[in-house]
Amino acid sequence: MKQAAISADIVSSTSLSRDSMIGLHGRLKEYLAMMEHRYEGFWGRIVRGDSVECILPHPEDAFEAAILLKAWVKSFESGEEERSTRFSRYGLRVAIGIGEMKTVDRALDMMDGDAIYRSGRTLDRLVGRSKYAFSVSMDDEADEQALQVICSLVNQLLNHATARKCETLCARILSADSSETAARMGISVSGVNQTLKDIGWSAIEQAIAYYRKILSKR
Repeated sequence: MKQAAISADIVSSTSLSRDSMIGLHGRLKEYLAMMEHRYEGFWGRIVRGDSVECILPHPEDAFEAAILLKAWVKSFESGEEERSTRFSRYGLRVAIGIGEMKTVDRALDMMDGDAIYRSGRTLDRLVGRSKYAFSVSMDDEADEQALQVICSLVNQLLNHATARKCETLCARILSADSSETAARMGISVSGVNQTLKDIGWSAIEQAIAYYRKILSKR
């Protein structure tokens, strides 16, 4: 049975101060805890201090989870002037791998199989290519090409989004509708809708639905 793996690393992490990295590490831990409640069977871990690896038993959830991860990190604001402009713009490189997994054992801290190999190798190829850093790898070439176009287009929207817009995007994905998003953020519905329009929510929502449709057939 095919599963999905997500591999991600922070762009220009060495440019961040110690305090910023501690704060960002805490934010990543919040994301992983939140995803465990959102997606059945989700398991994620932080590796090497600035990288994340996740497994999702239901691969149709992976694209939404990856968007949430990228936007979650981009919404982080340290308040420090020295923060890297590359980090501010790109946040994370993210790769999704779809394939069989031989071992997923949280007690042994083991992830082994095609899905994690694919996401890891794809992430390695993205180093130095930050603006294109949202990719997918799977064994169906036609589906992979179609989904890669979707990843690239969504990535461009996220690259140009501010931290506040990314925060609103995360809240909208985690909410049932704009009214719930507004209540979650403590702002007006009209404010939420305008921010979502600015970030391209309609296109992102359609992209998530398209990804789910493609993966649900596999």
